[in-house]
Amino acid sequence: MRLIRRRAAAVLAGFSFWAAAAERPVTMGEPVVVTATRIPQKLSETSQQAVVITREEIAVSGHLSLVELLQARGGVEITNSGGLGQPSAVSMRGAEPRHTMVLIDGLRIGSATAGGTAFENIPLNQIERIEIVPGPLSSVYGSDAIGGVIQIFTRSGTGNSARVGVGSSGTREASASFGRRINDTEFSFSAGALESSSFDATKPTLPFAQHNPDSDRYRNRNFSGQFTQQIAAGHSVGFTAFQSEGAAHFDAGLATDDVNRQTLQAFSIHSRNRITANWSSLLRIGTTRDDSDTVGAFPGYFRTDQHQATWQNDFQLPVGTLVGGLEYLDQRVASNTLFKRTGRTVTSTFAGYGGSFGNHGLQLNARHDDNSQFGGRDAGSLGYSYRISEPLRVRASTGTAFKAPTFNDLYFPDFAPFFFSNPNLRPERSRSREAGVDYRSGERHLGVTVFQNDITDLITVFTDPATFVSTTQNLARVRTEGVEIAWRGSLWGWQTRAQMTLQDPHDGTTGSQLRRRAKQHGSIGAERRFGPWRFGAEITGSGERFDSTSEAPNTRMHGYGLVNLTAGYALARDWSIHARWNNVLDRDYELIQFFNTPGSTLFAWLAWQPR
Repeated sequence: MRLIRRRAAAVLAGFSFWAAAAERPVTMGEPVVVTATRIPQKLSETSQQAVVITREEIAVSGHLSLVELLQARGGVEITNSGGLGQPSAVSMRGAEPRHTMVLIDGLRIGSATAGGTAFENIPLNQIERIEIVPGPLSSVYGSDAIGGVIQIFTRSGTGNSARVGVGSSGTREASASFGRRINDTEFSFSAGALESSSFDATKPTLPFAQHNPDSDRYRNRNFSGQFTQQIAAGHSVGFTAFQSEGAAHFDAGLATDDVNRQTLQAFSIHSRNRITANWSSLLRIGTTRDDSDTVGAFPGYFRTDQHQATWQNDFQLPVGTLVGGLEYLDQRVASNTLFKRTGRTVTSTFAGYGGSFGNHGLQLNARHDDNSQFGGRDAGSLGYSYRISEPLRVRASTGTAFKAPTFNDLYFPDFAPFFFSNPNLRPERSRSREAGVDYRSGERHLGVTVFQNDITDLITVFTDPATFVSTTQNLARVRTEGVEIAWRGSLWGWQTRAQMTLQDPHDGTTGSQLRRRAKQHGSIGAERRFGPWRFGAEITGSGERFDSTSEAPNTRMHGYGLVNLTAGYALARDWSIHARWNNVLDRDYELIQFFNTPGSTLFAWLAWQPR
């Protein structure tokens, strides 16, 4: 904590300099975020340092993968096992990747066996908007949200667009979207495809002779759709659909052609009703699927179905908004591996309040989950803010969170005498505290957040040093603490952004740095228009990490910094051409030991967007 205080003091010392140096921006509508509390809030009123990535930012960025976009604009750490389509993960504030909850159009999606979300198979062309909220949010969403929540909203609206692009390593992409509103009916549809010959995902040093010196190509087909029908004033029904099918080749030896075919799906129907002038209701029923089928040296099949229902009610009070409701989750797994149990259900109640009293802001959330495996679990959070002046605000919050063990942790078949799963595992638990200060003036925003998150009963694989028998147990204690700095605004005619995290993610028992997490990571970006031209540059980077839990010297992965450039030109009113040059300096770096990362690459695309 002394280290955190020193870093925070250094940042705050430069606070007035940044405020004075920023140019006066053009005032625009402020983004609204709903993920932090379930209640729509202005970004400047949230108790957390949330990030919103819009469709326009996604379109002009030229990123081809979701994790690269989140690293450049979302302030997170990423891992990737060798290029497009290879397994990818996101870590927020030093927490485990499995501690990040992912929602698509309000539905949780992911694998209940592996415990993560396949970011590599969520295509950017299907995304309208991304909201990123770091910190524990189990008080709002239940299990899994120890590190934070990323909510993805699929394409919507009444506009049309299309783009085609080509790039290095035989990369080709095409996508189109169509939307209309006819009287009280609004609908949209989007479809896309991506193919890449990519590169060799692994290095010759990959253990157990799994390296195969070939190009591990990737293919993806995807679509999404939305339909909304207003049936009366204040009453509407709708439907959302999302599907992505990816096929990624990977290395498991010389003798086989190994391919993982994965399908992600999210479908829902909903009814929105304004029952009275102060009472709004949302009823959503949906299902998601994570279906993974691997062929090759180690064939396997794993499918997770999550059937979900939410009934949320918002009440406008004289001061603030009260939210309350019920949720139901039915998780089912299917596999060629015989699990001892293949299903569980969770019924939940939640409530929250958010309001402002003069210069004071208050946010309360509480939730109770009744899990068919573990019984009852409670989580709560409290947030407070005080506006010192119109542009300057201080805030603080605290909360608890938990994560239920995965089916792999609990019931994966035993391989006696070497490995045993553990059906008696307890959910992982966390308690967090954070405090921050925000300076906002028009489009200018500087935010500084000091955070600390203690996680107990962390599930880990323990190997007995005498018998060499391994089993999953609730053994580890970890602490992640640090400072987040975020800037967005206009400087000398350039639209700029910067995010930096200085953290100390460590094992509470051994003091070792947590696996694959750095003590520093961040990004800087700038964009500017010159007539029909648009230019941009960004730098993403990370400090050194270890691909082990003990900081073993032979697992050290050195820090890196990547320079990326973008350019665009308006050919006509509705047409534009763009290019993105990644890793301009052709840096060699690692995200996971023994796996390659892309060198200097180029991607160019032609876009059609009627105005």
